[in-house]
Amino acid sequence: MSTRVRDNEPLQLPQEAVKASAIAFARIFLGIMWLMEVTVGHNWKIGGLDSGPNPRWMGPAAGEAVRESAASAITDGTYSWAASIFDSIIVPNAEFFSYLTITLQIIFGVAFVIGFAVRPLALVALVMDVNIMMLGNSRIPPFFTALHLFVLVSGAGQYYGLDGWILGRLRAVKSGGANVVRRLIELPVFKREYIPASIAGFGLLSVFFFLTMGSRATGRFVFVAMDLAALTGLIAVGLLAANLYGDRLAALTAVLRIFVGYKFLHEIWARVSPGINAMPGFADSEAQSAVFTTIVENHWSWIGSIVDALILPAMGFWVVVFGAIQLLVGAALIVGYRTRIAGLVGVAYLAGLMMLGMTRLIPFVLGLLVAVVALDSGRVLSLDQLRRAAGVAQFGLPVPARAIPVLIGIAAINAVAALMTAFNTGITPDGYTSSMPSVATTFVAVFSGLFAFVGWLQLHPTLDHSEEVESVVAHAGT
Repeated sequence: MSTRVRDNEPLQLPQEAVKASAIAFARIFLGIMWLMEVTVGHNWKIGGLDSGPNPRWMGPAAGEAVRESAASAITDGTYSWAASIFDSIIVPNAEFFSYLTITLQIIFGVAFVIGFAVRPLALVALVMDVNIMMLGNSRIPPFFTALHLFVLVSGAGQYYGLDGWILGRLRAVKSGGANVVRRLIELPVFKREYIPASIAGFGLLSVFFFLTMGSRATGRFVFVAMDLAALTGLIAVGLLAANLYGDRLAALTAVLRIFVGYKFLHEIWARVSPGINAMPGFADSEAQSAVFTTIVENHWSWIGSIVDALILPAMGFWVVVFGAIQLLVGAALIVGYRTRIAGLVGVAYLAGLMMLGMTRLIPFVLGLLVAVVALDSGRVLSLDQLRRAAGVAQFGLPVPARAIPVLIGIAAINAVAALMTAFNTGITPDGYTSSMPSVATTFVAVFSGLFAFVGWLQLHPTLDHSEEVESVVAHAGT
């Protein structure tokens, strides 16, 4: 049997492969979401199969979307320093920033999928995330931010990615160019001497955003301040936990778990209006019925029939079920109580909602939650840490070898169905209602395909070129 040593902890090779494949899952998922966002997402730019490019982002009117968003943000009360940047730099050069944004988002998508230059690109993406949130967007950008932080801290390109392959080839090369490439890929921004100042800085930022939340002029900037307070506070907590426990991955997944739990509760107590771009929460029966009536009218007919027969007539019951699941899963994730069970319940719940046609917010939460479950996020900063024996870890969403062909079949069938639907009716950018069948089917294909890929990776652990692998020790009865 072979044993790899990572994080100063000996792990059996199959378990180590599960960890590596889970990190690769999150990275590839992030890349796919960027590619979807730039094509048929809410802020689409290059368009889908029959839409053509967005004229407000490309062509003679390029920059119009940038100018309007910046002007609206200034009017609605963005932070003064952001307003100054928008007014003096962004707006006068709106066309340039329009094309720069498109280029960067395509680069993010491709690079994260193949695992190339992940850490430096994640830093660039985080700057873009803050800029987008300062424009007053707080529905999806915090999820991109959480995923960018995850791939940055974990060095996700080194797990089944080109970054790991390149580092492996340069291991014995001593030239100056090789050293530059190594430093860019590894990007040593987490040196221990930086941690105290970083904890203080992010902690103060969290307090700042929290204290200024009430002074925001409009509701959308209240949400921006709320999410920035949560994100910066969790970064400070994660840095502190990494320093205390000496396990960066455990600290990272713990704060990611808390963030996902926060978002479950956020959809109950903060964003109280349901929609196909949200989670149901405890919204009243009338509002929920309107959402599910939209699903009946726009989704595949067989799904519409199920909703019409089983959900709409008993909406009062389902309101309680939806709210209870979100409340219990969110609370369990935040405090870290039976996190694996809570996470798996959340995965099943979100997967069901996604198949029903809720394909804006739900896939982001689902992708993050898969990583939370697969990387045993209850190891630190949790009640589970107090309950179980030290050193016991439960990594992975087990994907049996015999399930891989089934998952591939599901992915292929749904991909073909999505393509046929898109060719026949189109995928309308920014239109998750009229394009509900094709978009929902696309996400089913994406997730089933990713699970199949993760299962295949776990059967081929030698493909992991991670530089964090310190040694391989063979001990087959010797």
